[in-house]
This record gives sequence, structure tokens and C-alpha cells, in this order.
Amino acid sequence: MNPQLARLLARHFPTLDLQAASEDGFLAAVSKGYDEFQQEQRFLEHTLEVTSAELTEANEKLRRDSEDRLQSLNRYYRRTLELQQGMILCFRKTERGFEHTLCRGQLALRLGWTPEKVEGRTLPEFFSPAQADALSGAYERAWAGEDCSAEAQSADGSADFLALLRPLREDGVVREVIVSCVEITALKRLERELRGAKERAESADRAKGEFLAVMSHEMRTPLNAIIGFCRLLRESPLAPERDSWLATLESSGESLHALIGDILDYSKIEAGKLVLDEQAVEIAELLDSVAEMFRASAAEKGIEIEVAPVGQLPAVVVTDGTRLRQILVNLVGNAVKFTSRGRVCLAATLADDVAGSDCVLRFEVSDTGIGIRPEHRVRLFKPFSQADSSTTRAFGGTGLGLAICDRLVRALGGDIDFTSEFGRGTKFTFTIRAAFEVPAGPGSDSQSEPPLPPGLRILVAEDNPVNRSLMKQIFRHLGYSADFAEDGLKAAAAARTKDYDLIVMDLLMPELDGFDATRQILADSRESHTPRIVALTACTLGDEHKRCLEVGMSAVLTKPVRVDLLRAEMSRARPLQTA
Repeated sequence: MNPQLARLLARHFPTLDLQAASEDGFLAAVSKGYDEFQQEQRFLEHTLEVTSAELTEANEKLRRDSEDRLQSLNRYYRRTLELQQGMILCFRKTERGFEHTLCRGQLALRLGWTPEKVEGRTLPEFFSPAQADALSGAYERAWAGEDCSAEAQSADGSADFLALLRPLREDGVVREVIVSCVEITALKRLERELRGAKERAESADRAKGEFLAVMSHEMRTPLNAIIGFCRLLRESPLAPERDSWLATLESSGESLHALIGDILDYSKIEAGKLVLDEQAVEIAELLDSVAEMFRASAAEKGIEIEVAPVGQLPAVVVTDGTRLRQILVNLVGNAVKFTSRGRVCLAATLADDVAGSDCVLRFEVSDTGIGIRPEHRVRLFKPFSQADSSTTRAFGGTGLGLAICDRLVRALGGDIDFTSEFGRGTKFTFTIRAAFEVPAGPGSDSQSEPPLPPGLRILVAEDNPVNRSLMKQIFRHLGYSADFAEDGLKAAAAARTKDYDLIVMDLLMPELDGFDATRQILADSRESHTPRIVALTACTLGDEHKRCLEVGMSAVLTKPVRVDLLRAEMSRARPLQTA
């Protein structure tokens, strides 16, 4: 009988004969069940002991593997932070300020910021005061929850870097801020170089503008006298032959003036500063005057200059007559230059495409000259180039004329082209857009000349004695006398002693230039009477004209002076009324 079953029976049935009971079939089956249960229990206990040992061993191995893996990852990430070319900083806000908890990266090493020097320290403890102040604002914004950035520099100025700050939140509260830094030393150096190059280019552009202004002044000043005195002489009684000579001299002066204008205009065109001045233009008169300019030189070569009848063209159109004249003078001048026999023809027609009050005019300048080879066509409208280098040696020229024509034609809303047969001649054709009707107003040529107010008190500030003499004769011709000042300082002094109605002011003068003289005169003038100050300058640059108006001048006239424009400015002056 199973011992455990026997103990239970003896405890509960003390009188039972266990020897006899063991022979009982039921008790024998129960005893056998007890034996099997105890056997299974021992098996389970053994299995649990083995499994528990195996689990304990596996758990210990997993713990060791996890620790090794964690240490390996920690070494990897720490090494990665140390090897990356930038720099990683972390900081938290403590009672001491923004205290850094991490500093890694090659940039940190180049800056001399080791973990021992940075970690546990605040900005002022390892940064220069100026740079600490520069970064503290970004640190404050980042701790307030804002993604931000800031630029900083090493203490010795040898390295620049960009810091990107990103806050880390826990339960909506910023607990730490990560600062990712990349070096931008090369970019900042390039930025400084580009800024310096820009400043040098702007300085060179200003120097170029000043040079052009001075060159314009020096060239136009003597031309002003030449053309001005020619006009005065032509208004005096002369023999027909001498009048013709003066006309040619005046036209040649105008041509030289236009050539100077071409050079200066090309600079303005290239800089995008060309401004059109649209006025009423008589096409027939313009063609005749251009042809007349070249008749003498053409006659010397035995060349005829013909102007075809304008036909159905309107008598007057509105366009920039000065620019149109420039184009025609360039083309006719080239035609005469490159033609040794035969003729040069000018023609103008009305194109078919007419819309409203606008029209398209087509002009042709043809010659029987040397012609142009087909292979040279591509070079023709390029600046500083001519069809053939031998052309420059044989005929001279700068190679700017056709480049200017091309740009001016486009500015006038048209295009230019040519056909040519080498050895037989060339025909240039260009179009411009113009208006049919002349708008009524002060700019219309149909108006009569405005009356001049009597008793104008006039002061002329001009340092060139020849131009002073010219202005004296012009005003005398108009029935007025004028006072003269040799520089801006004397002009300002004269204006303080006398109330002038009109002051004609040169710009480039010794002692005091026209701009500062104008400021002084306007500052000293009485409220009841301010003189009308008109600039008379050899400079044609738009910026200079704008500056004249900004300092208080009423208008700008350019040299050579046109009497009709000067007369118009005189008519706008208001004399001081005296009792």
C-alpha cells in the first residue's frame, strides 16, 4: 500500500487492519493512483527545476547581451558625435543660467571646446562676452519653445558657424535644447569677398559716371560756344555764301556733338538708363537736314545725296526726334564714308500696319558703295566691331555706330535690317513706331512762342569765360542784360545782395558747385520771392538731372544751349513786383 495512503487511513481509521485492507481491490487501486501521482509530481518538480535553471541562465545572458549592446551603441553614438564635422551642444536652464550637458563634434575640437571645458558650464564661462550676448537671445527663444538659429564666431575670429536650436519637450514642457552647429567660415569669407567686390563695382560705376560727366562737360563746353556763336551769326545779316559756310560749320558742330552723345548714349543704353523724349517731328524737314549735313563731304567725293519724296507720310509725327536723327546721321554717314562713286538715297514711307493714332514708319538709307560680304553679316551690329578689320584701317571709325542704331531702333519700337551685294552697295531699312497726332500743350511746335516777362533780373553762374560771353550775347539778342558769377560761391553771394528772378546755373564750377550753390541760394531766399533756378549743364546723364531737381532746381537745360528752350524757361520766371 502507498505509504501516504496508509498514513491517511491510520489517522482517520485507527481500528482498520491495514494488512487486510491492502488486499481490498478498491484500496489497492487508490494506492496505485497515489503512486502514479507522486511519480508525476516528482517529474514535474524535476522539469521545473531544469526549466528554471535554463530561464535563469537565458535571462542572465540576455542581460549581459543588452548591457553590451547598450554600451556598444553608446560608444557608437558618442564616437559619431565626436567625428561629425559639425558640433552638437545640449543645454538646460538652471539657477546658474543655460548650463550645457553635452558638447561633441570636430567643430568643437577646432574651436578648442572639449567636453571638460563646456559640459556643466554656461555660455559666458567659455565664450567671449560679445559672442555670449549674441547667442543668449537665441538660447532664450529656444527655451521658450521656438525653433531658431543664430550665427556666431570663435573668440579669435578664425571660424564662423551657424547654430540651429531645437527644443525637446516632455509633457508639453521644454526640458532640454539641442544645438546643431555647422561651420560656415568659407561661406562667410565668400560673402565678405562678394560684398567687397560689389562695393568695388559700385565704386567703379560711380567713378565711371563721374568720368563721363566730366568728359561730357569738357567736350560739350567748347561745342556750346561753337554752335551758339554760329547760331548768333546766322541770325545776323550775312552774304549768302558765308551763310552757307556758317550752316555747314553749325551742322558739323552738331554732328560732333551727336558723336559725343553717341559715346555717352551707348553707356546709358547698356546700363538701361536711356530715356526717350517724345516731341513733334517733321519727317520731311528731318530728312532734308540730315542730307544737308553730308552734302559738302559727299560733293567732294562726287557723290549725290538724294531724298525721296515722303509721299503719304503725315507732315508731323510724335517720336524722339533726337534719337531718330542719331540713327539717320549714323546710317547716312556710313553710306557716304563707304561710297566712292554713285549716290546715297534717303527715303521714308508709311508701313501698312497702322493702329488707332499710332503708325509705323519705315526708313531706307541706300548707297552704291563697297557693300558687305555675307560672312561679315553676323558681326555688323556688335559693338566695337566692323565688317572687316581692313575697313577700320581704310575708313576709320569706332564700330559703335550700328550697335547704337540697333539699340535705338529697338527703343523706338522697331527693328533694323539690311541687304547688300558686295561691290555694288547696301540698303539699310529700319522701322519705328510713332503717333500721328501732335498733342496740344506746352510741348507742341504749333504753339506760338510764349511772351517774355519784362524786366527780368537774370544771374548766370558759369566758370568758362567763352560760355559767359555766349550767354551774354544770347540774352542781349533776346533783349535782356544779365549779371555773371564765375563760380558757385560768387553766385550765392550775388543772390544775397540782389533779388534775381532767373538764375542759370552751371554744375561743375570751382569753389562751390552748382548743387551746393543752389541749396545756399534757396535757403537764403525770401519766402515772398524765390528765384527760378535752371541748370545749364554739359552732362546728359539722367541721374545728374534727377539730382538737379532734388536740390530744388526748376529745370535742366543741356549744352549746347538751345535758345528756344532757354526762352521757354525765361517765360516761366516770375519777376519780383516792386512798389
